[in-house]
Amino acid sequence: MAQQLRLAEKLKERLGYLGVYYKRNPQTFLRNMTPSEKADMLRQLKQDYREIILAYFSDERGLNDKIDQLINLMFLIDLPIAQVVEIHMEIMDEFSKHLKLEGRSDEILLDYRLTLIDMLAHLCEMYRRSIPRDA
Repeated sequence: MAQQLRLAEKLKERLGYLGVYYKRNPQTFLRNMTPSEKADMLRQLKQDYREIILAYFSDERGLNDKIDQLINLMFLIDLPIAQVVEIHMEIMDEFSKHLKLEGRSDEILLDYRLTLIDMLAHLCEMYRRSIPRDA
């Protein structure tokens, strides 16, 4: 219950801004990148997301800024929501394997669904609030 309240507070902090009204450049969209650029971008996103996951339940200052930066990047490259879920699942699988090698339960990883929900909510809100230049 405490984690749910914390999630709600974090979302309110980050989503309290006005709408996003700038035009994204389709040339920087993930789908328009070369295969090597795309691989590098996905590797960077995964690394940044892993850092957020590791710090998510701590009181680390600046975590909201890191989340904002990552979400802004995901938004600017027009990252599909399914790709965010895929990145999350890959990281959770890696963590699960590591915990099992140590002989520990991976049940703790279920709590990190909140991280995924937080990230998806923020990214979906960015997409919802963006207004295409054509509109």
